[in-house]
Amino acid sequence: MQIKKAGGRIYGAVLTNAEKKAMGMEIKRQLAEMDKKNMEEVDAVVLYVLMTEFGFGKKRLRRFHDTFSQQITALINRYQMDSDDDVWLCTEMLKRRGIDIAQWNRELDFKKEN
Repeated sequence: MQIKKAGGRIYGAVLTNAEKKAMGMEIKRQLAEMDKKNMEEVDAVVLYVLMTEFGFGKKRLRRFHDTFSQQITALINRYQMDSDDDVWLCTEMLKRRGIDIAQWNRELDFKKEN
């Protein structure tokens, strides 16, 4: 790495191709880690709502969780997409059945404002 300086202050750096590749790999690793953590948080919220609002017990929650994961994998495989596209695919499949999550969220936001 070559450091760029002017007036005794660092203002940038020039990375070698190997350093750029290593940085890209580390960024992808950290993003994957964050995605996993975020998905676990979403899973926890969904399972909690199913438990508290709909009376799901531990066995039923586990069945839902496992089936949900299998369905996501099946959709990705069916459409031969990257795992990053799973949310888009699920959203699109719901829209085809008249369920627009974005619209539902706008309606919730409107209710909160009024």
